[in-house]
Formats: sequence, structure tokens, C-alpha cells
Amino acid sequence: MSSKRIAVLYGSETGNAHEFASSFSFKLHRFHFAHTLGSIGNFPAVDLLQCRYLFLICSTTGQGDLPRNVKENTAGESKNTLWTFLKRKNLPNNFLNHIKIMMIGLGDSSYPQFNFAIRKLHKRLVDQLGASEIFPRLEADELGMMGSNGGTGTGTEAVYFEFEKRALNYLIKTFPNRKVDGARVKREPIPDDIFLHPEYKLQLSEAEVNHIEPQFGGDRAIKTGTVCSNTRITHSNHFQDVRQFVFQTEGEAYEPGDTVAIYPHNRDDDVEAFLKAQPHWLEIADQPLRLEGIWGDHDGGLVAPLTLRNILKYHCEIMSIPRKSFFMKTWMFSTDETRLDGGEEQLLQQRDKLRQFAVDEDMDDLYDYCNRPRRSLLEVLCDFPSLKLPWEHVLSYLPIIMPRLFSISSAPSESKVELTVAIVKYKTILRKVRRGLCTDFLQALEEGNTIQYKLQNNFLLRPQMKPSPAILISPGVGLAPMMCLIKADFFQDIHLFFGNRVKSRDFLYEHDLENWHKEGKIQLHTCFSRDPSHSPTTKYVQDVMWQKGEILADLIVKKNAVIYICGSSGKMPVQVRLTILEILKKWSHLTESDEAEKYLRTMERESRYLQETW
Repeated sequence: MSSKRIAVLYGSETGNAHEFASSFSFKLHRFHFAHTLGSIGNFPAVDLLQCRYLFLICSTTGQGDLPRNVKENTAGESKNTLWTFLKRKNLPNNFLNHIKIMMIGLGDSSYPQFNFAIRKLHKRLVDQLGASEIFPRLEADELGMMGSNGGTGTGTEAVYFEFEKRALNYLIKTFPNRKVDGARVKREPIPDDIFLHPEYKLQLSEAEVNHIEPQFGGDRAIKTGTVCSNTRITHSNHFQDVRQFVFQTEGEAYEPGDTVAIYPHNRDDDVEAFLKAQPHWLEIADQPLRLEGIWGDHDGGLVAPLTLRNILKYHCEIMSIPRKSFFMKTWMFSTDETRLDGGEEQLLQQRDKLRQFAVDEDMDDLYDYCNRPRRSLLEVLCDFPSLKLPWEHVLSYLPIIMPRLFSISSAPSESKVELTVAIVKYKTILRKVRRGLCTDFLQALEEGNTIQYKLQNNFLLRPQMKPSPAILISPGVGLAPMMCLIKADFFQDIHLFFGNRVKSRDFLYEHDLENWHKEGKIQLHTCFSRDPSHSPTTKYVQDVMWQKGEILADLIVKKNAVIYICGSSGKMPVQVRLTILEILKKWSHLTESDEAEKYLRTMERESRYLQETW
């Protein structure tokens, strides 16, 4: 069977869809199914002619948009991608009738355009171009409120495992046998205690060690920025450290709503601890390596000099919470009895537990061990010293560092980009301190340091919006993109609703906002949830919105206002939306719930209701 007959394609913005696609590919390999794995943007359109079974896993980003690696290839080009080809108007409606397809979308129901990307792909590939579905499309909701896992209390993983089970059962039923040396034999899986060797691996190189600053090759879109300032803008005694981070770019153009992708790396002490947790790695940690084979889709290029220490520092998420796939790929390496006080009995206990994490469909134990206490990969290795991992395949079983996206706060196309960054630092139920990889990296940077970045255009604003009023709703660091929008002078009538905890401690950009309010540039409405002296009748932004409900209803219904919400995902955007619905019912002619809901949905379709949450 040609590897092109079965294709597993993903569209991923933060790495979740990529992770699930890789897990599915892993299972296909275990059942001897040759196939192609890659991003939708990198899949050659001509290969559709040979494809017969297509499995799509796609997330939704922004305002119901397709992820960047659906619209672009690794080089950042969109001209000859699969999606560009499939959008051609001259394709016949039976163009894909030779392909059987199965699809799963990953979404967040707090966004108005929930799972819009997978629905868009479904409409084009199935409804318009004739691909036939193996099973109906699945839609996962991170919040567990809508879609295939709506009301079940389960997360996206449960929906993915249902997708995986259905797809594998279908393929095994369709192809119960395979050919081995010309003979047909029953298709049996490779035992789960056998490591599946990837198509690439690291090898020792005879090249000399070059003690130079790390460089990254293979990704022409990456730029180098120089740090100009890194200033804390919350009170020194406040629990939350928020930074105004400014760096000099290479002069790219950008608009309000655009983002910067920052490429972070691990701390040196965490890398050293990881190496010590795998003591057989220490002797080759700084020796030059070479990569044999082709390392698939990855963002950011490959580090040079290529050493194990540099790979761990710049490419591997060693402080992340391990997923099930990590245990699937590594449990069989629980073999080192020499590091165990309990000898063979303890070794068997550790192997059994690791295998349970790897193969059990019930993920409660894995969740309780990893997710609930936010346990890191490094801590897992310390808990299971019997794990003796092969360094040659580290890029195949450790998760790869993905760039982190930050909204831009500086005025459009300023050469010095300004970010507003909340530093992630907290204690787990184990009383262990956890730090966000990228914000910890940014926090430590000083003037003159360099960073790797990409500037990403998101095309938030449209010319027809310009005459409208703007209602900006931005608790916390959701203020970041609003600063860029206000400085752009795009809207002439701006109503900004900003909320935080305590006025004297975390009123971000207080001087700028109050000056703009006095000058008439904006109408500022604030609230502080833990500060009754400055916010006696309101705690949250939706409370202030309700107080101004009559004004807002007039702006929305009679003046076609644009609403832009930015901040933490979860409850906030849902409650804000419900508040707007109630405002429309009370202070406009849209007195019935279905009328107000219909009006809001129209606003979403017309890009008058925008949301960016994380």
C-alpha cells in the first residue's frame, strides 16, 4: 500500500492538533499502515490523486480562521498550497469523490465561531467537492460545553480517542490483511513494548565542537530582535508581575490585532537537571551531533551547533506536562534496575504504572498524576528513575517547543514592538513553583539581549468598520491589543471597558488611558474587583457594561458599533456575551431572547463581534 493512499493532515496553531495527528500516525504505524503525516499547508495538491483515505484534525484560531499551517507551507508561502488549490472555483463537484474522509475539529465554545475551521473544510471537501465521510465529523470543545463532548465533563482528549478508535476500527476492517514478502498475512499490531523507530535520529558527528552562539537554520521567516526595555508595570508588592516588553524589530509592517510569535528556550539549570535524570546522556551532552533522515514539520529551524544540550534547551518542552503519547512511546524503556533501591520488584511496579499511563483508555489515573498537580516531564523522570531513554530519538518522543503568540501594544508599524506580558508563576497542589516557559524566558531578558520572533498579520480590521463606534472590552492584559488599536486612530468613537483587581497595583497604562479619556480620544470605564473604595458598585467589566447598558444598546443597534473582546478564556467572554444579550433585550427593540441572539450572530458573521481570548 502506497504511503500516499492514506494521509493524516493537521491544522494546528498551538500544537494540539499536531500532537493528536502524531498520536494517530503512531497508532497507524503500529498496525503497519503506510501513510503520509503532515500539515495541510505542506501537503502537495497533486498527491490528492493517489489519496484514498484522508484523516483531518484541525483547530480554529482567531475569528473562526483556519490555522496558519493550513493556509501556508513551512516557508510561509500560500501561493501553491493545498487550500489555495481547493478554493479554485473551476473544480468539479465530484473532484474528491475517490476519497473517503474523517474529520475532527478542536475548538473552544467561549468563541463565537466555535469549530468554524473544521466546518469550513467540511463544507468545501465534502459538500462541494464530493469526498465521502467514513463517520460524521467530530467536534471537540476544550470547555466540554458543546460539540461531541458537550455536557459530558470530558475534554478534547476524549473526543480524539473516539476519533482514533473509529478510524482504526474502520481501516482494520477494510484491510484485515497485509502483504509480507508477497504473502498475505493477518494484520496484527506490533506489540506495545516494542519501540517504533522514527524515520530520523541523532548520531554522533566527527565534526569539531564550535563554541559559538546558537544559530537557527531552515526557517527564513524567523527574524532577530534586540531588547530595548523590560519594565514591570504592576506594583512590586502585587501578586501578578506584568511587563511592558519592548524590542527593536527588523522593520516589518503590522496593524492592530496582529501578533508576534516569540521563540523561547529552557533554563540552563532545568536542562542540566534533565541530563542528570538521564545520567547516560551526560558524557555526550556537549559532543557534536548530526541528524540522519528528515525531521518533519516543525516551527523555528534547527539549532546549531547541534548538541544534545542545545536540543534540550532550544527544542524540547522538558518542563511541560507530559501527554499520553509520551508514555506510549517511552514506557518500554523502563529497564534500569541499577537506580532503584527496591530492585526487580520496584522495576516491575514502575513498568506496570508507566504502561498503564500509555495504554489505558481510562485516563483518570494519568490526569491525577500529571495534570492535576501540573507535574513536569522532568519530574516524571525523577519519579521513574528506571526510565533509560535513548538520546538518539529524543526529537521523536519529547514534545517540541512551540512559539508563543503575544498581541502587540505599540502603534501600528512602529519599529520598536511593545508587548504587554503577564508573567506566569504559581504554586501547584504539591507546593511546587511553576513558571510559564515563554514568560519566564522574557522576564529574564535585559536590554541588548536578542530574541527570535515572527510577526504575524491577522487582518483584524476592515475598511467598512472605520465609520462605526468601537466597544472595547479588555480585563487584565487583554488591554494589550487595545493599546495598539487606540494608538492607530482607526476608530473615532471608542468606549473602553477595562478591569483588574486593585487600582493602585494593577491599573495598567493608567497615565495613558486617563489622559486619552481627558482628551476625548476614548471614553474610559473601569472597575477593580478587589478594590471597593475605587469600584464600590461594580466588580467586573460586565457589571460596568450593565450600568452603561442604554448607551451600549444605542451604539450597537443604531450606530452599528464593533465589539472587540480580549482577555482570558473561560467564564469572562461567556459572561460578557450574556450581558450584551441582556442589554439588547432591555434597551433595544430586540426584546425577545431569540431576536437578540440572532442579532449577535449576525454581528459575528459581519465581523462586528470580535473575540481574542487565551
